[in-house]
Amino acid sequence: MIEAELRGKVPSKLQDVEDLLTSAVFGLLQYVPPCTFWSALLTRAESRRAKLFVERCRELGAHISDYENVKVHFWPVHQEFGEPDLLLVFSGAEQLPLCFIIEAKLWANKSGIEQQDQLNRYLAALKDPEWLGKITGFRGPMALPGLIYLTPRAAWLELSDSIEHAPNYLVAEASLFLLQWQDILEVAHQVFPQADQPQRTMLSRVADFLEHRDLDYFRGFSHIPLGYFAAVNAHFYSPVEVGFSGFSEMLPDMMSPSELSFYTSKRASIFRGFTKEPFKPVTAMDTLFYGGSQ
Repeated sequence: MIEAELRGKVPSKLQDVEDLLTSAVFGLLQYVPPCTFWSALLTRAESRRAKLFVERCRELGAHISDYENVKVHFWPVHQEFGEPDLLLVFSGAEQLPLCFIIEAKLWANKSGIEQQDQLNRYLAALKDPEWLGKITGFRGPMALPGLIYLTPRAAWLELSDSIEHAPNYLVAEASLFLLQWQDILEVAHQVFPQADQPQRTMLSRVADFLEHRDLDYFRGFSHIPLGYFAAVNAHFYSPVEVGFSGFSEMLPDMMSPSELSFYTSKRASIFRGFTKEPFKPVTAMDTLFYGGSQ
C-alpha cells in the first residue's frame, strides 16, 4: 500500500479512506520495538488536563520503554460496544501487560452522541475482561490506561464532548487522550536514523508516506524571501502565533468610519457587503452577493 501510493499507483479516491491509512501505518509500526519508537510517540499523547499518557501508564506500574513486545490487533469486534480501530498490547520485562485502544480518524469526526458516543463505548469495552482475554490471549490482570483519539487536528472539542457525556466524568477525563497523525511523522523522523534495521527502513517509509499525505505540521512558507518584507509583515508568513491587527498601511483619513471598521481590528464589526458596487449591470442574484442582504 505505502509503496504503491508513493509511486502514484493508488487512486486518489482511496487516499481519503482512513482504514487504509491506519492499516498502512500501523501495519509497519507493529514491528517496531517499544523502546525504539513507541515510548517517544506516546509521550505526545495528552489528556484534556495536559496529563501525558505515559504518566498515566506509570501510575499503573507500566513503563513503556521497558516493554519487549508490541502487538496490534486491528478492528477487534465487541458485540455490544462496537469495533475500535486498534487494540494495542505491550508485554514482557516482567511487567503487567499494557493494553489500550487507538481510535483513528482522518477527515471524519467521532460517531455517536451522548449515550452512544463512540469513544465512551470503546472505554466500556476495555472494562470487559472476557473480551480482552479473547482478543489478546492474556487472562490475568492488565494495565488499562484508556483510549487515544488519533486525528489530523487538535480535536479537543470532540474529546471534551465525550467526557461531558461519559457515565463517569472523572474516569473519562483520566482515560481519554489526544494524539495527531503529525506526531507519528515527527517522531518517526526523529528516531529512524538511530534505529537498527529493518526498523530504520520501516520508520523511514512511514514518515515518507505521511509526508506524502501532507500529514505534517505547518512550518511556515519556507520559500518566501522574507528579506523583502519588514519584520512586522513577515509575521504573516511565518508560523509564529501573532494576532491580526488590521491593515496597518491603510490611510484612515481617506475612509468613513464604517469603511475603516472593515480594514482594522479596533472593534468587532460585521461585514455588510460592498455597498459602493454598481448594482445596475449585475443580476439580482449577483446583487445578493455584493449587497450582503438576504
